[in-house]
Amino acid sequence: MTGTTETTAPTRIDPVDYEIFAHRLWAIGEEGRIVLQRVTASPIVAQGGECMCSFYDVGGTMILACSGHLRFASATSDAIRRMIEWFDDDPGIHEGDEFIINDPYVAGSHTYDVMQIAPIFHVGRRVGWIASSSHTSDTGGVLRGAATEIFHEGIRILGLKIVEGGIFRQDVFKTIVEQCRDPHYVGMDIKSRTAANVVCARGYASLIEQFGIDFVQAAGAKLIADAEAMARRKLASIPNGTWRSRIYGSARNHATRASDPYQVICTATKRGDELELDFAGSSDQLTSDQNSTLPSTTAHVAIALTNQLFWDVPWSDGRLAPVRIIVPEGSALNCRFPAACGRSPRIGQYVVEAVRECLTKMLFAAGHDDDINASWGAFWYLGGPGFFYGGHNRRGLPNPQGLYDIHGGGLGAAPTRDGVPTGGQMNIPSGGISDVERVELQYPFLYFSRNHAVDGGGAGRWNGGTGSARLLMVHGSQDLSVDYAPYAGLPHGAFGLFGGYPVGTGGLRAILEPAAGFRQMLADGSYPADATEATADEIARVSLPPEGSGRVPVPEGHLLSDFTQGGGGYGDPLDREAEAVVRDVRRHVVSRRSADVIYGVVLDEQGSLDAAATDARRVTIRAERRTGVRSAMSATAGSPTDAAPDGPLLRFHETLEIVGTGANAAVRCRRCGEGLGPATDNYKRYALRRDRPLDELAGRAMPDGSAYRAVLREYACPGCATLLQVDVWCASLGGEEDLWDIRIDR
Repeated sequence: MTGTTETTAPTRIDPVDYEIFAHRLWAIGEEGRIVLQRVTASPIVAQGGECMCSFYDVGGTMILACSGHLRFASATSDAIRRMIEWFDDDPGIHEGDEFIINDPYVAGSHTYDVMQIAPIFHVGRRVGWIASSSHTSDTGGVLRGAATEIFHEGIRILGLKIVEGGIFRQDVFKTIVEQCRDPHYVGMDIKSRTAANVVCARGYASLIEQFGIDFVQAAGAKLIADAEAMARRKLASIPNGTWRSRIYGSARNHATRASDPYQVICTATKRGDELELDFAGSSDQLTSDQNSTLPSTTAHVAIALTNQLFWDVPWSDGRLAPVRIIVPEGSALNCRFPAACGRSPRIGQYVVEAVRECLTKMLFAAGHDDDINASWGAFWYLGGPGFFYGGHNRRGLPNPQGLYDIHGGGLGAAPTRDGVPTGGQMNIPSGGISDVERVELQYPFLYFSRNHAVDGGGAGRWNGGTGSARLLMVHGSQDLSVDYAPYAGLPHGAFGLFGGYPVGTGGLRAILEPAAGFRQMLADGSYPADATEATADEIARVSLPPEGSGRVPVPEGHLLSDFTQGGGGYGDPLDREAEAVVRDVRRHVVSRRSADVIYGVVLDEQGSLDAAATDARRVTIRAERRTGVRSAMSATAGSPTDAAPDGPLLRFHETLEIVGTGANAAVRCRRCGEGLGPATDNYKRYALRRDRPLDELAGRAMPDGSAYRAVLREYACPGCATLLQVDVWCASLGGEEDLWDIRIDR
């Protein structure tokens, strides 16, 4: 699949008027988004920011997307083209019409992504489109976690006129909302999108009035053409080569009721000013609802490209024109109808991270250091209670389903700084998390804490930002249920960069049953500050419900503990300043145990740095790394310890460089000069490799006592023992053991 543009920009256009037009169009879209957030009934939209307003040319090519949930804008291009194909003749597309659509096999990620699309007319001629999109937590159907096919996931609309000739259609409106648990809730979401479209249409008409229709269409075409040109220039600045990534996830198998791991494989090949992204090798279609349709996968690729590579390019479809996307049909990333896909955004996030890992290493090789971050989506395990709730609150109203603290996850580390704790989420540049008091108003919960998770970010010379951890109690509901998955002991969505750990090991995901004296403890004015305190002091214990349909009841008074994603680390943790680790411990973002085991930093009884013990500990850790083995055999690939020849340099890695050209090009450690094989081979085969068990790093077992299913695989320089890369490896899924992640054409 290749990005295409429908129009050609004019050769000349007044640059001042063009800049005014572009900024005005953005402002109009932002005004529409703000109106949508003020009218909606959805907490995820009003507070979380899962919405978008965007503009399209007459053929459906996106001219500009404004701040909001990025996957909506790209998916809507497909929806508009389908609307034209299906309905242009019958029933016709007329002035004042507005279509509603939420079929994930046409556009979007799941039935909960709802788009309302309106044509723009000028003097009786269709000249463009506007769209408002947002997440609706309820579309009828079964609650999250129980679906095995798309028919379980509520009403699926391929395109209905919710507004016809400027008249809001009550018959369509009532038919939709009465299929949902809370008609008022869903109805306000529909009206919020309608209101946003009215605002955007009015603003677009003002641009036509000010500049004239010819200029407006020409300026829109120029935005598309400029985006393509800028995207091609960015790609041209990157060396040619191939980069690969492997991101893991897990999903509940409805037949075995166990957790099955899966993988997302991305191969990024860059030639000249074009980029190919191939997802061959990704896992087959799943039996759960965590599949992604092709439109969803494409939209998530657009998220990664927009945020990591083309952040400074206008957000139009032009930026995707140089990109070719290949997704095998029947895979979990291009599922066949009627596969369920209610959790498509989860595997979609792993698509984002798989693409981003390739992009970050590409950008490093090009010297674009300011554009680089490690993973933003890392969980060190998943399973237990999710965040989609069913039942009623203490006022008898249906729960608004999801609690989206994941919008405040930790951001990945960069080449010169730590990642931001609870800084956001890759999907939504303008997102947010719900205020605790508002959650308690709408849901049957009382919060005991929401803090930064200790050890929540990946370790490195620069640490990944930590996510949050929360502990809350069910209060005021007799029928609360939550989606529940078997525990999966492998990191999800995780990658670190150049020796940084891909994931932290902090937080507990579990339903906790309180001890007999818990109510009296609350009456006395005391409560646990976090899950560690609750379990260590035997205030509560982990409750393991019997495996069932994917949802479990949570009784009144029980506790819920979980954590959000953290960022990956950058660089060798032993290179982090010892005093910085001490500060991390004092700030409760790194534990004493991790300071010792991972960073080699020893604190005395007063919590101050023990410099002598730290020096000795770091020497010991480097010696442990030297016990690793190399997979390359000197008899067939040359001596991995021979220093590489002198010659032109290309730094493609924080610690590694390519020296020489042609057949003599080789990889060399920048620190010690150790050779790591020819440039035409995988440097990891010449590095020292050892596996680190997750229970060794975390210091505790899974909540249900099950074994971890993956390890962290460390690759170190044979000369100086600097960590070069830390991968997640799940042997049960197989594949290339030493994934060749970077191959530069020289």
